[in-house]
Amino acid sequence: MFNQSLSLMGHYLRPHLWRVLTLFLLLLGSIGLQLAAPQVIRHFLDLAQSGAALSLLLRAALLFLAITISQKILSLFSVYAGVDLGWATTNQLRSDLTSHVLRLDMGFHKLHPPGELIERIDGDVSNLADYFSDLVVNLLGNALLVLGVLLLLLREDWRAGLIGLLYAGAILGLLRALQAPVVTIWSDISRSFAGLYSFIEERLSGTEDIRANGGEAYAMARLLERLNQVRRLRVRGEMLGSITFSASFFLYTLALVATLALGAGSHLSGQMSIGTVVLLVLYMQNLESPLNTIRRQVASLQQGLASIGRLAELRQVQPTVQEPPTPAGLPPTAPAVQFQGVTFAYKDQPPANGRSAPPTVLHDLTFTLAPGRVLGILGRTGSGKTTLTRLLFRLYDVDQGHIRLDGVDIRQARLSDLRRHVGMVTQEVQLFAASLRDNLTLFQNYGRQPIPDAQMQQTLTQLGLGSWLQELPHGLDTQLTAGGQGLSAGQAQLLAFARVYLRNPRLVVLDEASSRLDPATEQLLEQAIDRLLVGRTAIIIAHRLGTVQRADDILILDNGRIVEFGERLALASNPQSRFYQLLQTGMEAMLA
Repeated sequence: MFNQSLSLMGHYLRPHLWRVLTLFLLLLGSIGLQLAAPQVIRHFLDLAQSGAALSLLLRAALLFLAITISQKILSLFSVYAGVDLGWATTNQLRSDLTSHVLRLDMGFHKLHPPGELIERIDGDVSNLADYFSDLVVNLLGNALLVLGVLLLLLREDWRAGLIGLLYAGAILGLLRALQAPVVTIWSDISRSFAGLYSFIEERLSGTEDIRANGGEAYAMARLLERLNQVRRLRVRGEMLGSITFSASFFLYTLALVATLALGAGSHLSGQMSIGTVVLLVLYMQNLESPLNTIRRQVASLQQGLASIGRLAELRQVQPTVQEPPTPAGLPPTAPAVQFQGVTFAYKDQPPANGRSAPPTVLHDLTFTLAPGRVLGILGRTGSGKTTLTRLLFRLYDVDQGHIRLDGVDIRQARLSDLRRHVGMVTQEVQLFAASLRDNLTLFQNYGRQPIPDAQMQQTLTQLGLGSWLQELPHGLDTQLTAGGQGLSAGQAQLLAFARVYLRNPRLVVLDEASSRLDPATEQLLEQAIDRLLVGRTAIIIAHRLGTVQRADDILILDNGRIVEFGERLALASNPQSRFYQLLQTGMEAMLA
């Protein structure tokens, strides 16, 4: 793990070498002044004992004052430089981790809730910010100070140097012995916090359902269990810290008593001046201070090592949906969509009914949708309709078979090209705490050719949101709240359609996009859909009959298998077809 720490630090410190060099020079200056101050005190005491002139004593006192003030200033700047270095490096790490997590598969995100990932990216990386600065400023700086003090003690008297070596060795041995349990306990503490944050995030997002079903007491009881788990782990962690504190203080007391005894005996025998005795005591105190700082930082450093271990695990997770080595281009026109022998099972779902593998969701799907045509997909809940559209986006890759757009296997297309080529509108619309402009463009105006404001305004007007836009206090700059609070379901859905309009995809997927709307808003949306489908290939998933009346072709799924596929008008006029029976019986009843 320590090798991982060095590798990680080296990678992220390399772009900041000038800051590292500045910090190192500040540390050397501060350490040198700390080692020089006791020498000045000895000189002052020896001058006073010998009856030196007042001017010499005053000069020595002023020199000590200058050294002390200079050391404090350098120490202040070194702490600032260390913290600045720690955050400069870890901010880049945050950015890299966020990009990495966003590239991971949907299966990963289903197994790891947002609260856990926030704790990994923010909590663990914040620990590393302290870790980087503590390692450089406190650990490295104090280690150099300890080395300097030991050398000077050995130079003054080998016996005092031996006491210092034994004291430092005992402290370091103690810390070494406790390293493994401390790393383990802080890893457990961090995992428990990640679980706690994930639990809180999920329960807060489901507040409405919890209250509606009287689940407050149950949620609070589960919260108490998790809080107690965190409490127990924190108590164990603090107990380990108390052991190191008590043991290190006892060792320091022994070292100080031994140094005083050595100094007193040597002074009484005439081997040491009073100034040298004080020098040895001051150096022993100087030895205690960095060792005590190192001891206090061990918990933080162990947390950092534990964080590095978890971050290394996260960085090692790779997406199964990979970019092709030699991407193929997609057609600029409405594509033909071909499913050929497509079979798929979610790997992020546990096996069911005693089986050793997850259940297959789609079974050998084969059909072709001609360019510019509209396909209506029908089926009961759980029949695989939404899964089919997820595969089109390569949110997952098929287990068997191929999905092609105009003959191009989507696994051979660049992911960014594919997802610009395909647009989707679902029931659940995600709105962000950002401006209306950023919500419409999904922040893609940054670093790319921006979409003109006039085009956004025109799109909103075409969708029936023109008067709503005019009522906004700051127009496109109006800040929306996360989750779209203050907007009706219809307005949120129309904003989702506006996003698709502005992207201008060649293949459009509508996943029950109008099922939540009131009749007036649905009429606006129906008009918008008619305009959107012009010149594009489209796939519409719906439960209601009116939604698929515009479809050219119909595909009916049942338990992940195609039970019927053909032209809508032909199926509607064939009494033997499943679609004909749905029309006679009522789709809502048959597909519920």
